[in-house]
Amino acid sequence: FNHWSRKMLPAFGTPLFFLLCSGAVAGPYMLTLLCYVYHFTFKDSSTPMRKPKDAPLPEHSNNWMKQFVRPEGISAVVFYYMITGLFVTLLLGIDLVPASMHDLSPFPRLHIVLAYFVVFDSLMWIIHWVQHNFPLLYRNTHAVHHTIHSPSILVALTGYLPDTCLLIIVPLHTTLFLVPGGNLPSVAMFSSIALIHLHFIHSEFKHSWDDFFSKCGIVNTMDHHVHHLRPKRNLAHFFTIIDKTMGTYVDPASLKSLETVSHSHSH
Repeated sequence: FNHWSRKMLPAFGTPLFFLLCSGAVAGPYMLTLLCYVYHFTFKDSSTPMRKPKDAPLPEHSNNWMKQFVRPEGISAVVFYYMITGLFVTLLLGIDLVPASMHDLSPFPRLHIVLAYFVVFDSLMWIIHWVQHNFPLLYRNTHAVHHTIHSPSILVALTGYLPDTCLLIIVPLHTTLFLVPGGNLPSVAMFSSIALIHLHFIHSEFKHSWDDFFSKCGIVNTMDHHVHHLRPKRNLAHFFTIIDKTMGTYVDPASLKSLETVSHSHSH
């Protein structure tokens, strides 16, 4: 267990190597399934985001198996890191693994996790803005996701594989290279929270913490539903200050399509 205090990955074929690989593969799928469990547990008893005529399609609200196995979903990210980490790095000797993932020290560094989120959301915002303002790029990447007018947790990652690569994998990998001082637990904490948050902001119902998030400047479900109604607005996924600074923020209370949420908030 000396590996836990060293800045190095375990050797190929060792028990620790297989343990880390198993966690890297199974972890994202398990977190996604937990998001689905939350969805089905609370969707019928929580305040809906949209009026009944604007509710998600039944397939988007109920068919979790179809969404779970879509190749552009969580599988794209898992497959990418398995390819870069195992094939390219171990078999070809080209190290594409960020330095933070070589550090197996046991505890996450919270200031680094926060830095990951700031850089990741900033990079995502830039890419997201470019996608929505350059029609050719939009049509060939992000447009498929926006065929979902009224989203749900189940379709958070539904779209098109090039979109997943451009909007998630590129800024994710770049963030891990740009922010120094991280370690594997920090990456695991950051990626786990990000995965859950990206699912939850697509929810078809309001969360108990949405109002608190709004006060803290964290993107909540209502903020992101604005984006699906007005695609060139509310482009950030984690921090509303980015959109407010760049002039792309729209207050959810101003949209009639979210009137039921506005009324529940006022009560």
